[in-house]
Amino acid sequence: MKTRKRLFLSLCVLVLALVAPAALAQAKTTNAVKTELVDVRKAVKPQGKWVKRTGGYKFRLASSGKAVKNKWISVDGKVYYVNGSGYRVSGWVKYRGKLYYMDKNGVMQTGWLTVSGKKYYMKPNGVALKKLQKIGDARYYFSPTDASMKKGWVSIGKSKYYFSKIDGRMRTATWVKSDGKYRYVGQDGKMLSSCWVIVGKNKYYVDGDGVRVTGTQYIGNKGYYFKSNGVYDPTVKVKMEVNPNKKMVALTFDDGPGPYTTRLLNCLQKNGAKATFFMVGSSVPNYKSAVKKMVAMGCELGNHSYSHPAFTTLSYSSRRSQVTRTNNNIYNACGKYPTVFRLPYGDGHNSSSVLSSLGLPSIYWSLDTRDWANTGSPQHTVNAVLNNVKNGDIVLMHDIHRSTVDAAETIIPALKKRGFQMVTVSQLAKYKGKTTLRSGKTYYSFK
Repeated sequence: MKTRKRLFLSLCVLVLALVAPAALAQAKTTNAVKTELVDVRKAVKPQGKWVKRTGGYKFRLASSGKAVKNKWISVDGKVYYVNGSGYRVSGWVKYRGKLYYMDKNGVMQTGWLTVSGKKYYMKPNGVALKKLQKIGDARYYFSPTDASMKKGWVSIGKSKYYFSKIDGRMRTATWVKSDGKYRYVGQDGKMLSSCWVIVGKNKYYVDGDGVRVTGTQYIGNKGYYFKSNGVYDPTVKVKMEVNPNKKMVALTFDDGPGPYTTRLLNCLQKNGAKATFFMVGSSVPNYKSAVKKMVAMGCELGNHSYSHPAFTTLSYSSRRSQVTRTNNNIYNACGKYPTVFRLPYGDGHNSSSVLSSLGLPSIYWSLDTRDWANTGSPQHTVNAVLNNVKNGDIVLMHDIHRSTVDAAETIIPALKKRGFQMVTVSQLAKYKGKTTLRSGKTYYSFK
């Protein structure tokens, strides 16, 4: 009996020795089959035929009659994808984190493709291109998420690029006009900002938002003049209006223009001072002459909404309407658009969604006089300014109140006597803050 057991055990060991290598080989083959394809063009080429069913088409193997499921297959030189139910797929397929597109017959597409009005580019292996790509002699940008081709301005990293709204090609070494403003993109396609631009024999300057400047501009510690087409004209000598080495403050007035605004402007003019006026659009048509005088004096025009609502309570379209209507009223009054914005009540000054709807730099304040709450006491406003003002402050007042203008007639000459230059907010930013105001951002002071 013991001898038989020994023989049986020996036989089992021998069988295992012979079978194990074959089993391991089979396991390896099975794993290889399950490995995902890197290039779907190398899909298996099964023998069989397409069979139409109620839910679509299935590919049945000639050997077994079974339907192929959940895999890429190549039939007659065309690549298809069949899902877990065995039906060939039409439309978008996401595979290994990449996007593919199958036409109405289930055939994988390559090259340029238009789907639902959007353009895509599929590589020879069927994968949709994403991000910045070169196709032929041009560069294009495709969304990192849905792979659709983008047009217009696109931010890539810390730089902005422009892609033609006609064919999506990146523009290079040229001026781009958008929203009525001109910006320059270099040879590498990057938008230039805060620098000089030389094109041919002409010299231009673009500000912090990349916009080509016109008229009188102060760059560094020197004044320049640019023609209406942006070309620098060295024959026009510009005298510096602000001494960067002296104290300066920006007086700002909200809620006007009103019946006392012209009186305030006369005081500013008499003292060689400037201010920034944040105007309510509905009031502008009634005081066009005051707005024209602001421009003639070199004061800064500001938008303060059309009807003074709290912006966080409004929809995007309502905010845009408030901004646009006021911009247009100010332009119709004096031929100039406002360059800065102040939110009513300061509401939304730290909200990215509100700031993105303005299209202008947002200006807050560092010294609030609360003149509106003390209209019976001009001295309150005088004290609020003269007892607290510092170099680089943005001072908040309201020119619709007679008491405020009474106070301003004391404040302005007193500040002048103390050696303060009274400048616009943009001038304060340039000379004190060494910066250019940008839309989408709120500024509080330049101390």
